[in-house]
Amino acid sequence: MNRVRATHDDLARVLELAQAADLAVLGETDWTETELREEWEAYDLERDVFLVELDGRLAAYATFENRGGGRLSADGYVHPDVIGRGLGGELLRLTEARALEEDVPAGTRVSLQNATLRGMPGAETLYPAHGYRVERHFWRMVAHLERKPEVTVPEGVEIRLARDPEERGLLHEVVEDAFGDHWESRRLPFEEWEKETLGVEGFDPSLVWVATVGDELAGTNISYWKRNGDWGWVGRLGVRREYRRRGIAEALLQTSFRELWQRGERRVALGVDAQSPTGATRLYEKAGMTLFFEAIVYEKELRGSA
Repeated sequence: MNRVRATHDDLARVLELAQAADLAVLGETDWTETELREEWEAYDLERDVFLVELDGRLAAYATFENRGGGRLSADGYVHPDVIGRGLGGELLRLTEARALEEDVPAGTRVSLQNATLRGMPGAETLYPAHGYRVERHFWRMVAHLERKPEVTVPEGVEIRLARDPEERGLLHEVVEDAFGDHWESRRLPFEEWEKETLGVEGFDPSLVWVATVGDELAGTNISYWKRNGDWGWVGRLGVRREYRRRGIAEALLQTSFRELWQRGERRVALGVDAQSPTGATRLYEKAGMTLFFEAIVYEKELRGSA
C-alpha cells in the first residue's frame, strides 16, 4: 500500500470510494459531490486528507480535524473490495500520527475520535485492537411522508419564517443556546457558524423558521431542500431550555415537513445524538421518523489532563 498526496483532481474517485463503502453496508449512500467538495474546502489537503492506494487503485481515504479543546477527530473509509488487507489499521496509524502533530495547551486532555457505521465489516475488532473504546452513538433518521403533514402550534406560540439577513445574529444565539447542553458542545463565533450553516450551497431562507413567544425567539428550524443525500434535510432544530416541553419542537419539525411536502419531497432526514439529553429521538419517533443508520463514535485518549 502507498499513501499519495490528495489534490482536488481526486474528488471524483474519493466520492466513488465513500459511496461504495456506504452502499456495501446500507444499500444506499448520502454522499454527494456537493457535500464532499464543501468538506474539502475546510481542509489542508496536504496535511489533513489521506489517500492510500493498493494495487494501483484508491483503496482507502481519511480526513483529520482539530475541533478545539483537545478534541481531535478523524473519518475513514476503506473500499469494500479490499476489506481485511490492513487498510483500516493504516488509516488509524496515519491519522494518529497527524493528531500528535497538533499543538494542544499543556494540561489539556487530548483525544482522537473516529466514527463508523454500525455493521461496517471489521470495525468492532479494529478499533478496540488499536486502543479505542465506544464513546457515543448517533442516528440518521428518515421520515417517509405519505400525506401532507398537519401542524399544531401551541397556544401563545407563533411560527414564522426568519427574517433574513436581519435575524441571522438572533438565529445564531438561539441555536447556540439550544445546543449548549449537548454532548461536547462548543459555542461557535458568529462568523464561523454563519459560514457552515447559512453559507453552504443550497441554503434557502424560505426554509428557515423561528418560533416566538411574545417578543422572544424560543426556537428555530433551519432546513434544506437537498442536503446530505437525496432528500429534505433538517439541519438545525432547537428550542431554548426555558421553552421546552411545550410542543414547540414538534410544531417546528412538522412545519418543515409540510413545506417540503408541498415542494414535492417525500423523504426528510436528520441526524441526532442517540443519547440526546433533550429526548430528541422520542420526538422524532413520535413524528414517524425511523432509523436509517447508526454511527458509532470510537475514542482514544492520546494524552490525559494534568
